Amino acid sequence: MRLALNYQRVDPNRGGAETYVVDLCHRLVRLGHAVDLYAESWRDGVLPPEVRTVHVPAPGRTKSQRIAAFGRNSEDALRRADYDCSVGFINTWYHDVLIPQGGVHGGSLEANSKRYPAGWRRSLYLLGKKANPKHWAYRAIERKQYDLDRPTRYVAVSEMVMGHLQRFHHVPKGRIHVIPNAIDADRLVVSQPGAVRCKFRNAVGLAPDDLVGLFVGHNYWLKGLKPLLQALAARKQTRPGARPIKLVVCGGGSVGPFRRLAKRLGVDESVRFLGFFDDIRACYWSCDFFVSPTYYDPCSLVVFEALACGLPVITTACNGAGELMTDGREGYVVTEPDAVGELTAALDHMADDGERKAMSEHATVLGREQSLDRHVARLVGVFEDVAASKSRRGPHLSRPGSPARKFVR
Repeated sequence: MRLALNYQRVDPNRGGAETYVVDLCHRLVRLGHAVDLYAESWRDGVLPPEVRTVHVPAPGRTKSQRIAAFGRNSEDALRRADYDCSVGFINTWYHDVLIPQGGVHGGSLEANSKRYPAGWRRSLYLLGKKANPKHWAYRAIERKQYDLDRPTRYVAVSEMVMGHLQRFHHVPKGRIHVIPNAIDADRLVVSQPGAVRCKFRNAVGLAPDDLVGLFVGHNYWLKGLKPLLQALAARKQTRPGARPIKLVVCGGGSVGPFRRLAKRLGVDESVRFLGFFDDIRACYWSCDFFVSPTYYDPCSLVVFEALACGLPVITTACNGAGELMTDGREGYVVTEPDAVGELTAALDHMADDGERKAMSEHATVLGREQSLDRHVARLVGVFEDVAASKSRRGPHLSRPGSPARKFVR
C-alpha cells in the first residue's frame, strides 16, 4: 500500500508519541509498504531510508499559530496527493485514519481539573483553561478532526479513549477501532542487568538492598507525583515499622515545587529527583517497581516498558494501559490518583519480596505481549479496509522520485 503519515516533529528524544511514529515507519517499511512522512521536521538518521519525507512548514509567532499552520498546510499538501490510506495523530485532520495519541482534549481537560478539589478552585481552573487561546485552537482542530461528514476512521488506544470519542464528539462506535499502544521490548534489553543496576544505584546514592520505586513523566502534576509523595508520607506516618521505600523521579518537569513538597511531608531523604535521564533503561533495570498515579493517560507507553522489564506497576483507572492489567497480578490499578489510602496499600504490597517477585514474572509476560508487530498488524488491517473502500477511484498519482519534497505555502 501507499501510505502517508502526518506528524509535526519527528524526534524520539521528544517523547513516546514521536518514538511511536518512528517505530511505525520502520515496521510498515519492513512489511513492504511505501511510506511518505509529512512533517515540519525530523531527526536525521531515525527514519528508514525508504521513507520519503515531505516538508510541511508551520510559520507563526506562537505555539498555537504554528500548530494551526501545520494543520492547514498538511491538509493542502495531502489534497494534492493520492494514497491508499493517510494517517494522522495529533493536531491534524485531513486523514483516512486518525490515531489520537494524546487522547481527546475534553477528556484531558476534565481529568486535569480533578487535581483540584471540587468547588471554586476546580471551576476557576476550568474557566482559565477555557479562556486560553490554546483551548480555542485545540477546539477548532478537533471540530475538523471529528467532522462526521468525513469518512475518517478512528483508532482509540484504549476503551477509555473510545468512551471519550463517543461522549465528547459523538463518534459512532462502528467507526472506532480499539488498538492499544505497543512497544519494542527488545530495545529495552541490556547486556548486563546486574552491572547496570549496581552502577546506577551507586551513582544516585542507593544501597543494593534498598526497595526502590520508579516514577517517570514530563508533567509531574498530571502524572500524579503529588499524591504519590503524599502516599509515601502517609505510609511513613501510619506504618512506622514498615520497610522503607525510596523513590526515583525521572522526567523533564519542574522539580522545585515537588522538592519543597517532599520536604514539607518529611520524605525528602527518600526521593531522588534525577530530571531528564538519557537512557531510561538504566532506571527500569535498577528499580524494583514502577508507579504512575496519573490523572490522565490515554495508554501509557512507559507502563508497558516497565512491565516488559519485569517491574510490577501501580497506576490508576485513569490510564488506558491499566485496562490490560489484572489488579494484584502484574501490579495494582487504584481507582484514582487521590485515593491515597489505596495507593498506600499498593505500596505496602510492593514491600513484600515474595509477592513482588510473583508480580514481576507476570509483568514481564504482559509487557512483552504488547508488541509492535502485533499492534502494526492490527493497524494494517484497518488501513487495508480503507484502501479497499477507495479502490473504485482512479489510478493513484505517481509517487515522488526524490527522497525529500518541500511543500511551501
